[in-house]
Amino acid sequence: MTAAAGHGVAGDRIGRRRLVYGLLAVSLVLNLFFVAGAAWSHFHRWQPASERFRQIANELDLTPQQRAAFDRYFQTLRSRGLQIRAEVQPVMTAAWATIARPDAKEDQIMALFDEAAEKRRAFQRDTTAATLKFLATLSPEQRSKFVTLVRERRALWLHR
Repeated sequence: MTAAAGHGVAGDRIGRRRLVYGLLAVSLVLNLFFVAGAAWSHFHRWQPASERFRQIANELDLTPQQRAAFDRYFQTLRSRGLQIRAEVQPVMTAAWATIARPDAKEDQIMALFDEAAEKRRAFQRDTTAATLKFLATLSPEQRSKFVTLVRERRALWLHR
């Protein structure tokens, strides 16, 4: 019996050692994920739209009149963006609520998605008109640079 008791103590030590090594390994992995996440956040900082647009305006070297037109343009995009979210979100919520019902009718669901799509198309038409109005205040070089900058930033955003 003493041999069995001795073997049990050695087994407990091995079990504790494995537990400690396992906890250390988990801790190491979690720390690596934390450091990697911090590094990713540092190199891929999210910028609010106002900051992105401010950078574009600075790169265009705008005159005071162009700056005023740019500020009006940005305010138009911002307010219209808030408006479209407020208009589309309830429609999409209703569409998904309808889908969730056991007696969901395809024509009702499609009508709601069509309504949301039409609101988005109206937003695109409005923002395109505002963009063209602003671009009319720029020189051909500034206009070309604006389009290039916006396309580059959009490509970066889509790439993420």
